[in-house]
Amino acid sequence: MVTAAGKFSFNRFFSGKNLSLFVMILFGPGICFSGFNSAYGQNRRPVITTLETREIIHHDTTIILHNTSIDISYPEGKINGCILVLPGWNFSREDVCRNSEFCKLAKQNGYCLIRPEMGKSIYLLNTFPETRQDWMHYPTLRFITDTLIPYCQNNFSILKSGDKNFLFGISTGGRGVAQIAMNTGSLFVAGAALSGDFNQLLQKDDKLMMGYLGTFDNYPSRWSGKDNPSENAAQLQIPLFLGHGKADKIVPVVQTTTFFDRITFVNPGLKHILHIDETGGHNYDYWNSELQRIFAFFYSHL
Repeated sequence: MVTAAGKFSFNRFFSGKNLSLFVMILFGPGICFSGFNSAYGQNRRPVITTLETREIIHHDTTIILHNTSIDISYPEGKINGCILVLPGWNFSREDVCRNSEFCKLAKQNGYCLIRPEMGKSIYLLNTFPETRQDWMHYPTLRFITDTLIPYCQNNFSILKSGDKNFLFGISTGGRGVAQIAMNTGSLFVAGAALSGDFNQLLQKDDKLMMGYLGTFDNYPSRWSGKDNPSENAAQLQIPLFLGHGKADKIVPVVQTTTFFDRITFVNPGLKHILHIDETGGHNYDYWNSELQRIFAFFYSHL
């Protein structure tokens, strides 16, 4: 650049847009500057990144698929794995972060989290004509397997085959862990389910099941078919951590103990883990108490 005195000024020429243009001409369009302009004049160096590097910079976000909100959050440093987090029946996707140490521990241990809003879902493959009309719009298992997971793979490069993917669920979300694991092969490497229900045949008066499946007397094959995790134990290909409190007044502990016996009998090589808390209830006091064991379990599968 020529100054008022008629001399070329190196500093003034190689600044702002001129410098960006010079770099692009010299190195090609694969190089770009971020944080330039005014920051450059404050003794802060511009950050140079390749376009390929920019693609792996992650930011927490919320997406909406089929009217379902999904939170995606990342650790500050290296990503060691990703956890698909499944809430209980009528639990907000935000409850687990608000009422337990789960999200804090996940971030500290290097996990990204995918937290869908599942509402009153019980993680069935699909609904039926007999399903309550006011429950018809809640996400099904197929929403997870056919929409959410492919979208995360294609748009965020997470939950991809071969990655360290994990499942975590509480209450009905624990049932969801089993359902998803049994319908995704080896996509996930391990899962943890707390206070889940896995065999509706043990509770034929379960109002949630009747609200979705119809009564057992009218539709016994639905109760024992593809939406019964215990009856489909042979489809499970990943190890599970199962926890339950003996003082649970909502979901009886027998749901977890019998499911553990079933999946261990079918495939003992998967080395499932069972932990029963003698005083645990169906609440975040109990669920929070299991988190250190769960993250140790996940760590063993990294």
